[in-house]
Amino acid sequence: MNEPLCIPDEETSKRLLRNLRQGILNLQEFGFQLEEVQAGLDRHIREQKMKRLETKRENLNDV
Repeated sequence: MNEPLCIPDEETSKRLLRNLRQGILNLQEFGFQLEEVQAGLDRHIREQKMKRLETKRENLNDV
């Protein structure tokens, strides 16, 4: 059978809550870092597309 849940003492409760809050902050920071990486990739893709368009335009002018 299941044992009854035991309520942690105040010191343990504070430590667990602090760890939980720190984990949440770490996840939020990671999310922001991930958004920066995604923005960099988006910028790189736009630059590649622009270069392709410029190359196509140059090829049209050569014809």
